Amino acid sequence: MKQQTQNAPDDQLLAVVERRSDRLRVVLVRKGDRPTVLETRDLNGSDQSGMLSWLESQRCADIRVILPASSTIVRQTTMPSGIPSHMIAALRLQAEGMFLGSIPSHRMGLALLPDTGDAERQGVILAWPNSQSTTRDFEFSPKQEKLIRYVPEVAAMIVLAAGDLPAVAADRRAGSIAIAMRSPKGLVLRATREAVGDDAASVEAWNDGLRNAIAETALNAGIEPARVAAIVAETEAASQQGKDTTTMLDPGIREILGAALQAKVDAATTDSDWWRDWAIPLAAAVVACGPLAELAKFKRLEEGAKSSNVEYLIRRYSDPARALRVCVAAVVVLGLAPIAFAWTRGKIIEWKLPESAGAFEKNQREIELRISHYRELGKRALPVAKILGDLACCTPDGIEIESIQVSANQGLIVRGISKAKSDTSAENLITEMASLMDASQVFEKTRTRWDPGDGRGVVKFDIEAPVVRPTLRSEFPELRDWSVKTLAQRKFGAAEEDDGGADIGATSAGGAASGARPTTEPAEITDAATNSATTAGDPTTLATASGSNDLAEKPSTSVSGPARGIGRRTEATAPKPATGADGGATSPSTSPSTATGTGATTPTTGSTGAGSGGGPAAAALANSVVPDSFTDEELRAMTRDQARGLLADFSRAKRRQDLDAETRKRIDDDFKRILEFLKSTT
Repeated sequence: MKQQTQNAPDDQLLAVVERRSDRLRVVLVRKGDRPTVLETRDLNGSDQSGMLSWLESQRCADIRVILPASSTIVRQTTMPSGIPSHMIAALRLQAEGMFLGSIPSHRMGLALLPDTGDAERQGVILAWPNSQSTTRDFEFSPKQEKLIRYVPEVAAMIVLAAGDLPAVAADRRAGSIAIAMRSPKGLVLRATREAVGDDAASVEAWNDGLRNAIAETALNAGIEPARVAAIVAETEAASQQGKDTTTMLDPGIREILGAALQAKVDAATTDSDWWRDWAIPLAAAVVACGPLAELAKFKRLEEGAKSSNVEYLIRRYSDPARALRVCVAAVVVLGLAPIAFAWTRGKIIEWKLPESAGAFEKNQREIELRISHYRELGKRALPVAKILGDLACCTPDGIEIESIQVSANQGLIVRGISKAKSDTSAENLITEMASLMDASQVFEKTRTRWDPGDGRGVVKFDIEAPVVRPTLRSEFPELRDWSVKTLAQRKFGAAEEDDGGADIGATSAGGAASGARPTTEPAEITDAATNSATTAGDPTTLATASGSNDLAEKPSTSVSGPARGIGRRTEATAPKPATGADGGATSPSTSPSTATGTGATTPTTGSTGAGSGGGPAAAALANSVVPDSFTDEELRAMTRDQARGLLADFSRAKRRQDLDAETRKRIDDDFKRILEFLKSTT
């Protein structure tokens, strides 16, 4: 039976990890009285999983991560020489008094510096507050945290401090500064933090903060104030500047580190700068394997405490940047996921039923129309426009309707007069109209009453009929369907176009009969169905309720047409503008009242606007003159009454719809000039 080889972790292997800028630097060391450097690697800063996989393949069981100086607190104290265990206990009591229990023991390191032969020994207390975390740089799972411990950067500076100048390690990206300086008073350590920024002002502030930290360290070491400036200058001159780092080490750093460990790396013998570049992780390895090992055993979590998944999630997403990214992603998913799901579902249905999508949409529209139709019917309102259109198609030539009353309860009541036409008597026309109304199936049981005719053959009549099917679409023959061909067109022929506009009579007759073919879509109904149209004699009422005969004789009496008796005017019949004594046009200053005449200019010839109908007021507006422009001298020569009259002329001209843009602008400018003149003469 073959013995299976187990890749058990090697407790004698130690890995020291340092993050510098966007790189991960790893030193693999074998422990012993004199640690041996086996290998060094420089990895990408985002390849943390690759680093852990490599260390696992090397069977490394001890991983130490260097904490930046900005995350730690340094305290130094002195105590009489004695038994080391007693001195450590006393040092622990001093640490508890300094921090008052705010920092747990697994985030604190205590150590006695080597004995220098003096009566008192120095003790070092390093603390890692809970508020300071390496979450920004490293992300380890709870299982990995059990194998990982942390070494403060300032602890590595204890090994590197030598000579008269201080040892300095500063990282502007992390905002940390670690300084160690030996003096006759002993070793002085300093860990501080400065503001971080990329602009020129922030970089200059960072350099000033670094100089101040070096000066304060020199003063704490007992250096005379007169020499502090020189030491700062010498340190700055001897430092090595990187992209984000500043390092100042003793020139004999190779001998200092070489005495504490040995290196089996080829670069250690061929590259003269290798010892300086890797000085901090090498010094951290010396601290972790030597008498100062207690300063290199920091843990993020308390030993034996099991971190739950909830605690891990809270710790992982306590970083504001990561939490913000997660929130944005959640909002995007919750907002777009339903839309994407509905779109995908619709595409799948279209793919499965390619020919049914259009039919389904058409059926849905028909259902919506029916629902709207029945909703309108439920309001107990009548489609008055449609009923009037049906009535118009049932009205023979020779019937003049004077008034119409439509009510849901009383039905339809029509009053009018009938005139005999050729061989058809007035009474037969009334009977024919009643028969046509019953045949349309919109009305039924039509009742007629008429008075005896006068000598001219004119008969007054009343027709009453219940409205039984108000929404029924009756099929009228083409001879009585005024939406196909109006009565005016049948009697007088098709109207010719005049200046690009349709004939008013044809348009009005077509508009009056447009209700003969209503669509199946229910129109918006008002409560006018329960009100009387009006009494006879009102031109507006006659225009609204007139029959086909009225449309034939007065084609401009539709709802939007002009009042009875007002015809269109052409250029041939339009009167000429008023002229002065010299044969020219009368100026506004001499005769402002001439602008109000009825024959000043040609009215509009289009089917819309001021000249398209609407009663005497609309006809007067269509015939309003466009006043000529005037000079400032002519305006100042007017009286206030003349200016008011001219202002009224311009006001009427502004309401005309047939003016071009240049004329309209000129009228607006002159109108404003008259207003300014009237204001100035107040």
